[in-house]
Amino acid sequence: MLQNLKIENYALIRKMDIPFNRGFIAITGETGAGKSIMLGALGLILGQRADSNVLWDKEKKCIVEAVFELDDSFNAFFEANDLDYSFQTTIRREITSNGKSRAFINDTPVQLNTMKELGERLIDIHSQHNTLTLKNSSFQFSIIDSYIDNQTLFTNYQSLYSQWRKLTNEISDLETKEAEFQKEASYYQFLSDEFESANLILGEKEELEQEIDLLTNAEQIKTNIIESINYLEAEEALGAINLIQLTRQNISKIASHHKSLEEIFKRLDSSYIELKDILSELIILGDSININSERLLLLQERLEIIYKLEKKHAVNSLEELLKVRDDIDEKLLLSSNLSDKIEKLKKEEKKVFSKLNLLAKDITKERKLSSQSIEKEILPLLLDMGMKDAVLKIKITENSTLSSNGENDIEFLFNANKGGELQPISKVISGGELSRLMLALKAVMNNKGDMPTIIFDEIDTGVSGDIASKVGNIMKQISQNHQVIAITHLPQIAAKADSHFKVYKNNTEESTYSEMKILSQEERIEEIATIISDGKITPSAKALAKELLF
Repeated sequence: MLQNLKIENYALIRKMDIPFNRGFIAITGETGAGKSIMLGALGLILGQRADSNVLWDKEKKCIVEAVFELDDSFNAFFEANDLDYSFQTTIRREITSNGKSRAFINDTPVQLNTMKELGERLIDIHSQHNTLTLKNSSFQFSIIDSYIDNQTLFTNYQSLYSQWRKLTNEISDLETKEAEFQKEASYYQFLSDEFESANLILGEKEELEQEIDLLTNAEQIKTNIIESINYLEAEEALGAINLIQLTRQNISKIASHHKSLEEIFKRLDSSYIELKDILSELIILGDSININSERLLLLQERLEIIYKLEKKHAVNSLEELLKVRDDIDEKLLLSSNLSDKIEKLKKEEKKVFSKLNLLAKDITKERKLSSQSIEKEILPLLLDMGMKDAVLKIKITENSTLSSNGENDIEFLFNANKGGELQPISKVISGGELSRLMLALKAVMNNKGDMPTIIFDEIDTGVSGDIASKVGNIMKQISQNHQVIAITHLPQIAAKADSHFKVYKNNTEESTYSEMKILSQEERIEEIATIISDGKITPSAKALAKELLF
């Protein structure tokens, strides 16, 4: 429920801070006093767009702030939008002088559509101008469905419908992919065959390049190795090993006379052994290197295959090339498996659709039962509001296509005249009749589920006398379970309210602005008497006001 509304610097409202109670609240005031302005400010909380033209003082920002009392059913909304839930939630909207707007929920900045989503769950405004929502199909569904006791049906249906839509979308996506794969399958197969023929092996590119380099320079390498062997093992005294050996023998004769010579001898000994080992390896290596032009040609051809594939697929290494190969094989594998996967999903989709269809049938039965109950319960209410010959018929039909609303199309048919033909609401109902029909529907729905704070904005236009009193009774009835705010010009309705506010103009030398105050019991008598006597309070009007109140 709405607990408090604060408005600053909006149109004719300089500053208002209005506390609201539970139950039935009446708001009265002379034409132009600012009742509709207050609703316009409240519309900002509901996410409506605004600009700097609404500012009373162009140098200051406009602030509209509303405090609501929430229950735990709003937890999911706050979690989904990453907001802090509070039993008392504050919604604030600010409009700056340059027309920029900011929205807040519990002091956290939010997008306007987030504020709108929450606002629509908190306040339901009805006037002769916006009761057109009753003609909207989705709103008609909400009326019928809120009257059904077994709400689990809808929860299960929505869950299953979401699953079914996910399956149908997945099947559609896979079929699209399959069609695309079919177009490219032959090309991918050609590439795969080319890779298979190449028989690439990880690391072979480097090995090929190294062996080709070796074979290309084999003659020079072999020549240099032979020369190096000769330098090491020449039989003459000039061979490096022989020279080291002679030096070693020479130092051995004197090593015992000096510690340094002993260390030198050891080093010469190590060098001699190392050179002998090097000589052995050079001999083996020299024998292994052969000049083989035929193998060189084969290796070059193999490496050229790798180079061409790298260039073709715009990669720089064999590792990347193998990744391309694997991707192509994966696409071919996926393509071959798509048909099986699609067939499997279709079988699953068929099972889910069958269950969904059964739930849709159950929902249809419940809707037809609830619509019959609504049709019966609404007739006496319409009668009370002066529409004695009015008939509402809710037409529920089935179609072959399932939607989020089930298998049904809903149409509200109405006739206000005796013996007249039932026709869609949009064609036959007047503004006043539409307002009273909406009020009657709200009364019927009163005990069915949670409804937001309901604001009736002069929907009593065109009624008077006893009918006005009965309209007030219906509002009073709804207020037993839900907060009801009625902006009215009828004393019969204002008198039935639990609390009564008056909107009035305050005129000063500098300006005129709107204010709003809650009326005491004596002030209520004065205000209702003023409405009865059209502005001039008479003793009889005051007496009638007391009679209406007490």
